[in-house]
Amino acid sequence: MRSRLVLLLALLGPACASKQVDIATLSSNSDQVIWEAAQKAAEKRQWENARQHYKRIIEGFPQSQFGPAARLGLGDSYFEEGGTGNYILAVSAYREFLTFYPSHPRSDYAQFQVAEGFFKQKNGPDRDQTATEEALEEYKKLLDLYPNSEKAEEARTRIRETRQSLARAEYLAGFFYQRTRQACRAAITRYEGILNDYPDYEHLDEVLYRLSECLCNAGRGAEAQPLLARLQAEFPTSEHLEQAKKFECDAAVAPPPPAPDASPSPTPTPSSGGSR
Repeated sequence: MRSRLVLLLALLGPACASKQVDIATLSSNSDQVIWEAAQKAAEKRQWENARQHYKRIIEGFPQSQFGPAARLGLGDSYFEEGGTGNYILAVSAYREFLTFYPSHPRSDYAQFQVAEGFFKQKNGPDRDQTATEEALEEYKKLLDLYPNSEKAEEARTRIRETRQSLARAEYLAGFFYQRTRQACRAAITRYEGILNDYPDYEHLDEVLYRLSECLCNAGRGAEAQPLLARLQAEFPTSEHLEQAKKFECDAAVAPPPPAPDASPSPTPTPSSGGSR
């Protein structure tokens, strides 16, 4: 037992040492000294040490000139360390910065990092998309509040990425209903939503094809025909085009019912002779 304890302490020793904080520095009455210690810890990627110093400035020196930078540093320490829990804490720290310093020159950076914190948590298109939706809204907020930010172009790129992810998630949901559940109505709703909300989706030809397929199978071939025409016109090289030409949309090709004869019926001529 004793030997095991010694071995455990030997293994934990380096890890514990790396997390030790200089108490004298932490309890210093100089925000400058604490700030410099925080920066050194961050440079060495000793994130927990850096956080303790940042928090000391935030809580112990509310009027410090290093206050704004300490709040950003706190958010960055969580963000750089990574992991879902840390990304959540990073978002919280950046939002606190924006609450205290809404007009600060680095507010656009904090807003961008809020969006990035959600972006880092996003799932693949076959899983929950809440974080992706949150990220999209926060990137849009950056462009609304800080249109001239140096982060604006990067935010636009992220917006395109998140929109593609959300559109793909909708497509996979529709395809799941179509193939697994044989639920055309639910699939049609998903596919139509993509056409309306994500016209920039990179695989729109696939959506047009699947939506047309569902409509044909549901006996709504007349509604499928414009979609098939659009598929052919906008995506002439689509891999789905040849398959689309084989659809049997009876409702679309059925001849219309004959129109009633519009010519007036001849009025019968009353007989001049009558029975007496």
